[in-house]
Parts: sequence; structure tokens; C-alpha cells
Amino acid sequence: MVLPDDGSLTVAVENAPRQLDPRVATDQASSRVFELAIPGLVTKDERGRFVPDLAASWEVLDDGRRWRFHLRRDARFHDGRPLTSADVVWTYGSIVDGTVPTAKKGAFAPVERVLAVDEATVDFLTREPWGALLSNVTSYVGVVPAGTTPEAQNRSPVGAGPFRVTRREPDRVELAAFDGYRGRPRLERVVLREVQDVTVRVLELRKGSVQLVVNGVPPDVVPMFERDPRFRIVKEPGSNYAYLGLNLEDPALADPRVRRALALALDRERLVATLWRGQGEVTETLLPPGHWARHDALPRLAHDPVAARRLLDEAGFPDPDGAGGPRPRLALTYKTSTDETARLQAQILQAMAAEAGIALEIRSLEFATFYADVQRGAFQVFSLTRTGIDEPDLYALLFHSRNLPPTGANRGRYRNPALDRLLDLGGRLVDPALRRPVYLEVQEIVARDLPYVSLFTRTNVAVMPAALDGYRSYPSGELLSLPEVAWRPRAPAPR
Repeated sequence: MVLPDDGSLTVAVENAPRQLDPRVATDQASSRVFELAIPGLVTKDERGRFVPDLAASWEVLDDGRRWRFHLRRDARFHDGRPLTSADVVWTYGSIVDGTVPTAKKGAFAPVERVLAVDEATVDFLTREPWGALLSNVTSYVGVVPAGTTPEAQNRSPVGAGPFRVTRREPDRVELAAFDGYRGRPRLERVVLREVQDVTVRVLELRKGSVQLVVNGVPPDVVPMFERDPRFRIVKEPGSNYAYLGLNLEDPALADPRVRRALALALDRERLVATLWRGQGEVTETLLPPGHWARHDALPRLAHDPVAARRLLDEAGFPDPDGAGGPRPRLALTYKTSTDETARLQAQILQAMAAEAGIALEIRSLEFATFYADVQRGAFQVFSLTRTGIDEPDLYALLFHSRNLPPTGANRGRYRNPALDRLLDLGGRLVDPALRRPVYLEVQEIVARDLPYVSLFTRTNVAVMPAALDGYRSYPSGELLSLPEVAWRPRAPAPR
């Protein structure tokens, strides 16, 4: 294994970043760039708690209708300009007022205005008290210079993070340490390189041309690295949520009995134990274990193909052969990416569903095509992993009826007025003690109606050479520790 001697680190990602304006981008690879180069007002610590970033502090005023952020005086953009309240107002205001069309607008629906109090102070004025603001002003929507258009930012991204983007190619983004950042990074350069094929990813890691893979090594290969003293494995419970998304405008999937039948047909415990080698925890909710709003008492949807067949009978999908013959009761198309583990998971779930008479036709597409289909609703069933889960108001973005695409992420077109009212109430509350009972009820409704079929919460697994020091795991596999990462000094060659 040959390691770099120029202070660089190459991180393998499954797909290249698609859009480098954080107001617009929704893919995970782009978010990794933002974590390094385009921070927001706040960030998260290793336990997922919100801590200062570009804002040195904040306060909640006017009974929760005004959030005031006090900016760091030493924050500078990569082009040398100081970061001021005008940049913050432009970044978030351009989403709120529609200047920048984006699916993230739904996440800022309660915000009425963003205004500058002075050069270093910004107020977010909301129509009503809103407790979910902090999760939306992380690098999820990092701050860009005032006046910047999405086209300009995507072409020549500028942020105020520890690394600056220096080069972008179809399969990679290169970043260099930013001298103007508080506490210069220990690495000179970071490369996010697309390596879609998992076999190639593993081979590149073994030979040293890639030096860090987070949640991208197949579960059955991880033990090989654990046995090799040249490598270090960091495993921590995570908050990445694997699920099946369902199109509720499809005639069959519009029936909740069909959705429940599909869920009952799947042996999720076996899926985690076999394909994922125990690197996950079966869940009924998208909120991760230990989260303050998680509903830990939701009834477990146990594997029960007999009950699944009974529900399909009730929904008008009887066994066409009368006695468990080869013909399916119901055929559905299952879309996924070309990633090997994703395809294997699809095949396992396909076999499980067949026990209940549900035929899943797998369509494995290149990620950009697959994700475009998901965004525009061209699916019956799809599988993805939701990352960065830290705020229960995410339920509103995913399931509130006002958040249908293109202004939100309710891609399955789920509509439930009772849930909408609860989500509106939960969003208006600021105190977690008052918010928790609301979101417990939200989780009960979603677990009953099943606009998603929850699979499991993934364990974070990072693989790297043993000579790489300083890497720390964050809840969704974020790269937030890279400014502190460095290569261990090499022992001098013997004379």
C-alpha cells in the first residue's frame, strides 16, 4: 500500500457531487463538499447536537418568532471577502422569497423574512414560533456570497469553510486548505473522488490510491480490513435511515392494506443480519436511536407473509392460481441504483416479497437517472438512505401535503390532513419537552399509514489506513472531522 506524502487525502464517494450551490443541491455527495467548504450558521457535534459555526451564538426572541444570530467577526470567504449579515440575508432570503427555485423552500416555509440587524447580526422572522430552524441553517444550506446565483456558485463555488474548492471534474472535486480559516486544516488537500463500483473501491483502498471510505465498503468485506493491521476501522451507531419509498398515487399502493402487506412480507431482521452483517438496527421510525423525539414503543412490524397474503385478499389481490401457484397477486416496479449492495438488497427483498405473492421487478439505474426519477415521482417503489437526520420536523418536509415536489420532498404524494395539523403544531413549538408528545403521535400515524416502509438505521463504518490520525465519526457519516485529520509522521528510513 502506497500512501500520499504530499499531505493529501482522497475520499471515495459513490457518486460525484451534482450541484455545488447548497441552496439547490439535495444529493449526499454535494453535501460532503458543503461540510468541508460551505458551512452554515451552525454545525453538529459528534452526538448530533447543534453548535456554533459561522454564528458565534444565537438567541430565541419574541416567544419563538425571532431567531437572532450573532456572526463570527473573523469569518472570511475563500475569495478574501469578509462574511457579513448581507451574505446570510441573501443566502436564506433567496430561498424564502423564491429568487432561487429549490426543493428546499419547503424546509423554510415558516420563515417570513431574513433581515440584517447590523453587519454582524441577522434575524429570522417567522410567522409563528418555529423550533426547527437550526437544522436548516447547517451546511445543509451553507452561506454563499451576496448576489451569487446557483449557476455561478455551481461553476465556481465560494464558501467560508476550512477547505476551498480548487478544481472540479466529472468524477471528482478537489479542495485545498484555506489559509484564511480559523485554525488551518492539517491536511493540504482533500479529493472527493467518484468510485461507483464497490470492487474497484475496495481495490483502490487496499493499494492506497483512495485512503478513506465512509459507509461505502460492502458489509461482507469489512472483516477483511479488520484483520489487516495496515487499516483502521471506525464503527459507531449512526443516524442514516434506509427505507422503501412508495408512490401513493399508484392505484395499488394507494391502498394502505397493500403497503402494509409489502411491509409484512419483508424480513428486515434477516436482511440486516445477512447482507448488512449486523451493521444496522431495524426501525419503525426515521429518527435514530437515542434521539430526544424518537418513539421507542412503536409496534414492531414482524415478518408475516401469511398476514400479508390475507391483507392482499382484502385489498382485491387474490391468489390468481388459487393455491400458491407461480403467478403473483401483484406486480410492482422497484427502482434502485447500480451500486452492488443496493442491487443485492433489492434482490433479497424481491425474494421475500415473492413469498406473499408480490412480484418486485427490479430496475437498476445509474444514480443520476435513478435519482431524477425519484425526484419527479416516476416510481412505484424505490429504495434510498436518508442521511443527516437530526430534527423531527423532517417529517414535515417528507410527508406534509404542502411539500409536494418541486418545493418539498413528499415524493410519494402522501396526504393526511390530521398529520398536517400535527406537523404544523410541532413546527410552532420551540421547547423540546412540548414538541416531543406531538412527534410521538406523528410517528404513530406514519407507522400506521406507511408512506415509507422503514428498513433499518445503519451503523457508520469508516475504513482508512492505520497511519491516518484524527478521524472522528459523526451521526450521518459527515466529513466534519477532516480539518483535524493528518497523516502520522513516517519513521525515518534506516541508514
